[in-house]
Amino acid sequence: MSDNPSLGARLKADLTSNVTVSVVAVLCALVALFAFAQVDGSPTGSLLLALNVAVFVPYAYEQYWPVEYAGGAAVVWTVSAALVTTGLFVGVYQLALGVAPTEYTAGIAFLVTVAVQYAATTLFMRVRQNA
Repeated sequence: MSDNPSLGARLKADLTSNVTVSVVAVLCALVALFAFAQVDGSPTGSLLLALNVAVFVPYAYEQYWPVEYAGGAAVVWTVSAALVTTGLFVGVYQLALGVAPTEYTAGIAFLVTVAVQYAATTLFMRVRQNA
C-alpha cells in the first residue's frame, strides 16, 4: 500500500488549510467592492479590486508568507493585507486617472497592486529566511 493520501484527502486538506484567511478575504473583498462602487462608480475598478483582495491576498499568504497564523492572528493579518491592498489599489487608480485614459486606470491599478503585493511578500519571505 502506498503512503500517498487519496485525491479527496489532499483536496480537503488544501481547501481547509487556510480557510480563515480565505473567508475573511472574501468578506473584505465584498466590502471593498461596494465601497469602491459607491465612491467611484466604476464597475470594472470595483470588480478588479474585489478580485485582488479575494484571490491574491489568500494566495500570497499561502504561497509566499513565511509564517502561518491561526484564529484571531489570521483574521488580523488578512484584514491588514486587505486594507493595504485596497489603499494601494485606490492610490494607483487615482494616480493613473491623471496619466492614462479612464478605461485603462482600473487595469493599471490592478497590475501594479498585484506586482507590489508579490514583491513585498517575496521580500519579506527572503528576509525572514536569511535572518
